[in-house]
Amino acid sequence: MGVDEIYDLLKKYRENTCTPEERERIVRWYRQQDDEVEQLPEILRKKLEQLWYSIERKMRGRERSLFFSYAAMLIIMFSVGGGIFYLAKEKRGNHPVETVHQDLLPAKGVVMLQLSDGRSIPLTGTAIIKERGGQVIENDSAKVLDYTGVREKEVEPVYNKITVPTGGEYLVLLSDGSRVRLNSCSSLRYPVVFTGENRTVELEGEAYFEVEKSVHPFFVKTSNVNVRVTGTTFNVSDYADDSRVTTTLVEGQVVVNKRDQEETYVLEPGLTFKYKKDNGKIKIRTEDPELYVSWMRGKFKFENMRLEDIVCKLNRWYDCNVEYADDTLRDLRFSGAAEKDRPASYLLEMIETVTDVKFDVSGKKIRISRK
Repeated sequence: MGVDEIYDLLKKYRENTCTPEERERIVRWYRQQDDEVEQLPEILRKKLEQLWYSIERKMRGRERSLFFSYAAMLIIMFSVGGGIFYLAKEKRGNHPVETVHQDLLPAKGVVMLQLSDGRSIPLTGTAIIKERGGQVIENDSAKVLDYTGVREKEVEPVYNKITVPTGGEYLVLLSDGSRVRLNSCSSLRYPVVFTGENRTVELEGEAYFEVEKSVHPFFVKTSNVNVRVTGTTFNVSDYADDSRVTTTLVEGQVVVNKRDQEETYVLEPGLTFKYKKDNGKIKIRTEDPELYVSWMRGKFKFENMRLEDIVCKLNRWYDCNVEYADDTLRDLRFSGAAEKDRPASYLLEMIETVTDVKFDVSGKKIRISRK
C-alpha cells in the first residue's frame, strides 16, 4: 500500500467515512512488516502527524490490540508521528491496558531578559529593546533575540541574561553571529558585544550552539565544565538536578575540561563527553547526536534511559510533580521517541501500553506505580 493511499485511508478513518473493507486494510497495514513502514517517517511525515493524535485516541478493541501487539513484538517501536516505548530487557505481561484520562499540556511560561542595569523585560512579542548607551536589541514574535546589529561602544563588556522557563525555548543571535538555542529551564549570561581576546558565555541548563568562526576562541562555562571552540556546532547540558553533564559535538571540534581540573578532552564529531557529578567519572563515547539534539527539533528521544531521568526531562516541559509508588520504578529503562507538542497523556499512554507501568494523572501530579 502506497504512502499516499495510507494517508487517505487514515484521513477517512479519522472522519468515520471508511468502508468495512478500508478499515480492514488499515488493520493489515498496522500488522505488516515491510519496507514502506520503515519509509513512513521520511515521506509525508508532516501530513501524517496531523492525523495521528486524533486517530490514536479512537483505536479501541481489536484494532488497537493488534497494532500494539505488533509493536511490542518488534521491540523497535514505530508510529505515525507519535511515540511508542518499550521496557528494556523485560517482557510485557498480559495485563489490561489502563490509559491516562487527563491531559497535561506543555507549560507556557514567559521568557525574561535581564539588562545590565538590572531591569527585567518579558519577551512576549516583537519589540525594540535599548541597552545602556542606546544599543538596540531586537526581539520578535518568532522567539528570536537578535544582537547582530549591536555595535561596540564600550571597552568593558555589558552583560545581559536570558532565562527560559518550563515549557519554553528561545534563540539568541549573539553579536558575532553565533546562534544559541536555549532549552526549557535554562539561562544564558553573555556580553551585549564581545570585547577582548575571548568570547565567553555562561550557561545554566541546556543549549545548542552554532558558533561563528573567529580568531577569538569561544568559551561556554557551566557550573561543572568549560567548553572551548573556535567555530563549530555542539550541544551542552548541565542542569543542576541532573546527575550528569554532557557535551555532544555535531560539527567541528571542541575541547572540554572540568572547571576544577586542567586536563582537557578533545571531541570530534559524533563524540559525547559525559561527566558524572557524584563520583567525578568522565566518559567519552561515540553516540548518535540526535539523542542529545532532538529537543530542538520538537522531539523527546530516549535510548536505554532511566525512567527517573525521562520524567525529569518531562517535568521541564510540562511542569509536573511526580510521585513513585515504588522506588525501584525509577531505574526501569526505556527507549523511544515522541513529539513535544503533544499532551503528556499521549506519551504516558504509549509507555503504559507496552509495559507494566501505570501513570495516574491528577492536575499537575503524576503518580507512577505498577499495574
